[in-house]
Amino acid sequence: MKKKLHLFALLMILGIFSCAKKEDDLVSSEDCQIDCIEIVGKIMTDNGTVPISDLDLTLQWDNSYFGSGIIRTKAKTRTNSDGRFYFNFKIRNDELLDGRFYIVFKLAEEVYLEANLSGIDLDQIARDTTLIINHNIPRIAYLNLTALNLNEIKQLDYFSAQFDYQVPNGYSQNINGQIRSWNYESNNNNNLIQVSGNQPIIVSIYRRKNDVLTVEYDTLLIDVGKTVNYTIDFSH
Repeated sequence: MKKKLHLFALLMILGIFSCAKKEDDLVSSEDCQIDCIEIVGKIMTDNGTVPISDLDLTLQWDNSYFGSGIIRTKAKTRTNSDGRFYFNFKIRNDELLDGRFYIVFKLAEEVYLEANLSGIDLDQIARDTTLIINHNIPRIAYLNLTALNLNEIKQLDYFSAQFDYQVPNGYSQNINGQIRSWNYESNNNNNLIQVSGNQPIIVSIYRRKNDVLTVEYDTLLIDVGKTVNYTIDFSH
């Protein structure tokens, strides 16, 4: 009986999550003259220096919750050779009351860092305005981390490293700040970590010995697709 109840509950959950209605409103982007909004900008990589061209972009409005509601496609476009894009569309009355606007795109996960997070949430949506969105998406590099003298860590000691990817000035970025970290509790002396390529990485190394906490900082720049060996030492 319990198995049947569990199966019924699972089917109910799947039913709830499959009720969102999908619809197109592309007509709102055709020669929009009234109650329109323009969104202009560029999609870049490598710290905002290299354009991502020929990238298909879809602008959607979404007021779905737990699978119910509406996911409405508002407009579609593609970046040009400079990574620039342009949207012009009409905001419906119901879209001002609820939901969110966002830009969706698909990138190769083997090339771009955390490409599964790719998508841009849009704030400050209003009629008769122009919104400028410049967005940076890091490409992948690798850091081969080696931690030394972990056997010297005592019960109340602490040892960790954090890797922060700074957002270029004038850009948004899905990955803002710490996205990868390491600590001694992972019990692994060697770690291959995906980091941002062609973009500054701020390394913060934390050590607590005898109730004294110290922080050491470093800056790295790794070429896209390359691997750099990096060593941290608890006894340093």
